[in-house]
Amino acid sequence: MGKIGGKKIKSIIVACFFIIILVLISFNVLGQSKYAYIESTIINQDPYPAQPDNYVDLLFKFENKGGLIVKDFMVEIIPEYPFSLDPGSTGLIEIGNIDGLQKDRDAIFARFRIRVDKEVLGGDSMVKMRYTYNTGGKWDNYIEKKFEIKIEDPKTDFDIAIQDYSYKTNSLSIAVSNIGKKDANSVTVILPEQESIQILGSNKNIVGTIDSYDYTIASFKVISNKDAPLIVRISYTDSVGVRREIEKAILFSASTYDQKIITSDMTDYRAIIYIGVGIMGIVIIIILFNILRKKRRRQ
Repeated sequence: MGKIGGKKIKSIIVACFFIIILVLISFNVLGQSKYAYIESTIINQDPYPAQPDNYVDLLFKFENKGGLIVKDFMVEIIPEYPFSLDPGSTGLIEIGNIDGLQKDRDAIFARFRIRVDKEVLGGDSMVKMRYTYNTGGKWDNYIEKKFEIKIEDPKTDFDIAIQDYSYKTNSLSIAVSNIGKKDANSVTVILPEQESIQILGSNKNIVGTIDSYDYTIASFKVISNKDAPLIVRISYTDSVGVRREIEKAILFSASTYDQKIITSDMTDYRAIIYIGVGIMGIVIIIILFNILRKKRRRQ
């Protein structure tokens, strides 16, 4: 009897559990039937990431999670910098009615095309959108949301180093490395006027394209006035055709190269002395050999 009673208790508990679930579902359905609720999401961005000075297509999804029909549904995209619409185009789409519980595959989709500014910095930017319904086609009340859009950074970065400097020829060689992920086109290396150097000739060197993670050498004629930071400007065209300029500084210690030249000159001077002494020694040996040979002949 005890075992039978235990089974009955378990059956009653299970039955009560299902009854509670059914009641909750019923309340939920009844509740949904009394209201309309639009849920909006962005489901695609093409291309990803967006390219500066180009278009990006945005696809939005609208679902009615309530049971009541939605009337006069309108959605408008409101682009703010760095986004914009072409002149004469509108960011408004009038969808009309959305049935109750119209969602998932039956949801409403809206596509917008906006332009990305060419001067934008890469990273994430927000695009604003608003929508309204049951207002007779007016914007008396609306819901506003912002969505994150990924934008590619077209810029690159550089590193500079003094490759060599000669006091004799006033020749300065600067190694310019592209340390970014983007190629740099039409690169020009510029030495602006500064107290540390006196520029002889042109202060610009056009080096052309520097691929990502590659380097080139820019050469100038300068006279070093003092040990100080050397300012170098690099002008280039980025991956979307925008002309940009970046400034770098590196310590230019002319005395270091002066020591190298002095050491080199001393080495050359000593080499000449050693060669001269060697030649003189050979000459003396030849003279002594001839003198000894003549003495032997006389004897």
